[in-house]
Amino acid sequence: MTKKEKKFSETRLIEEIKQLSLATGKFNKSLIINSVGDDCAIFKDKNHILVSSDNITENVHFKLDFYNFHEIGEKSLLVNISDIAAMGGIPRLFTLSLSIPEYVSENEIRQTIGGIIKTARKYKVSLVGGNISKSSEFSISVTIIGDYKHDNVVRRFGSKIGDKIFVSGELGNSWMAYYLQSNKKYIYENNPNIRSSDKKLIENFIAKFKLPKPRVKLGRELSAKKLANSLTDISDGLSKDIFNVLDLNHGGNIKLDEVPFNKRLKYIANILKIDDFIDNAVSFGEDYELLWTAGADKEEEILELSKTTGTKIKKIGHIVDKFTGARFFKDGRRYCLKNFTFKHL
Repeated sequence: MTKKEKKFSETRLIEEIKQLSLATGKFNKSLIINSVGDDCAIFKDKNHILVSSDNITENVHFKLDFYNFHEIGEKSLLVNISDIAAMGGIPRLFTLSLSIPEYVSENEIRQTIGGIIKTARKYKVSLVGGNISKSSEFSISVTIIGDYKHDNVVRRFGSKIGDKIFVSGELGNSWMAYYLQSNKKYIYENNPNIRSSDKKLIENFIAKFKLPKPRVKLGRELSAKKLANSLTDISDGLSKDIFNVLDLNHGGNIKLDEVPFNKRLKYIANILKIDDFIDNAVSFGEDYELLWTAGADKEEEILELSKTTGTKIKKIGHIVDKFTGARFFKDGRRYCLKNFTFKHL
């Protein structure tokens, strides 16, 4: 790259691709309901088809020091299943492409495929094809196909003024697991007062939260019961993904005091003196929790879903019309977040 060339940001590159893709939309216009710009494309079909694709690449989305090959396989399919969940759909089929460097052995590939098949069995998704090729780094690409019922698919950008903003589960667990894995040696060597019970807590935290848990059941319920005006999953962090559920003419007020954090995450942040843990937790990404908006009259029914789906649900803000964009508040005051959002490019 020469000095004069400007590197694309991920958001800018996606927008350019979206604009260029408009020229191709006319070819099969009768088949397309929704294309580039959402968690999934939507096709006109009696089975209400959803399609999405995602890949994970070594040293970008995972490091071989942090994940074993079975876990890498699991993650590659889990992040794609989350895209179907983010439309209120049901995952059905997937294709798999493996790009394999010479330093990955045949046995390690078997472990990777074992992780993929374990996840496919759990979510009842069928492998229907794919491709294998050589590469300089290990990469897995998945295209996933799902469907939705009764024309109740939920898209992004459907929020309405007065909507409440909800989130599932807890945020920041993936960031903390990554932070602990990346700095574990330093943490143990430079914090002599850490108790053995704290070390055990750290190890258990890493093991529990290094892989995402797609909220398929919750997404289906939100769709079937029409309890979401807009819906997405949190892959790039709340601070960025909140824009995926905001209409271009709306703004969102987020109360950071209401954002759900794991008690162990807060305890670990305290003993390690991580003062900016909230900024990291809401901007790092990789949580794959659902983020959605709904009318105030739906709040009671939405919170009831916490019991029926076994998933934590928390109201964290609301949609306003006084500005566009997102504003964050902490202790009742406007708060400027430090941006730790993961960058794909």
